[in-house]
Amino acid sequence: MKKNIRITVIVCLVWVAIVFFLTYNRYADNNDSAAVSPEELREIGAMVYEEPVPVSDFDLVDHTGASFNNNSFDGKWSMLFFGFTNCPDICPLTMHELTGFYQDLEQGPYQQDTQVVMISVDPFRDDQQQIAEFMAGYDESFLGVNGDFDVISRLASELFVAHGIMPVPAPDGGTPKNFLVNHSGNILLIDPQGQYRGFLEPNIKRPNILEAYQLIREANS
Repeated sequence: MKKNIRITVIVCLVWVAIVFFLTYNRYADNNDSAAVSPEELREIGAMVYEEPVPVSDFDLVDHTGASFNNNSFDGKWSMLFFGFTNCPDICPLTMHELTGFYQDLEQGPYQQDTQVVMISVDPFRDDQQQIAEFMAGYDESFLGVNGDFDVISRLASELFVAHGIMPVPAPDGGTPKNFLVNHSGNILLIDPQGQYRGFLEPNIKRPNILEAYQLIREANS
């Protein structure tokens, strides 16, 4: 009798072990193959390219006076935004949302290797001091970047950012002294290898920025 009980117990234990093993493997396999779908991302305002887009060499300067180039992306995920300090609407609104998003990252594992960068598409008026003052209104870790207009223009075009300068006619018909800057408001996502991975749509709000970013990071962990 005791022998039969012992055999029954052993069989049950083996069965439990087999079930546990199969369940664990199925869960692990699902996790390995789990990837956020493009449709899910689009619903919250994000787009990820099937193949990363390489970024050509460039050399600019951040608001602290340090060089900002391709190496500045190494080892970090970068939220990159093209804007300018005199922008009346989308730039300050976007920077405000990015500030909230970055603060939200304090609750998780991703803030340490995330950087937020604004590159000025108006280098004629946005000197280092102007950009430094603008960035001071947001998170102290954010970088404002400036440099040669041709370099910025080439980089923006390569990253599919529409931009342009439109002179404002002078009242007396003379040489225009003011101008408007047109640019798209996408937030670009650059991976730690310095490749362009995708973008978030203009006017995206803080919760959706956070959700999209976490989904993308989890899919690439």
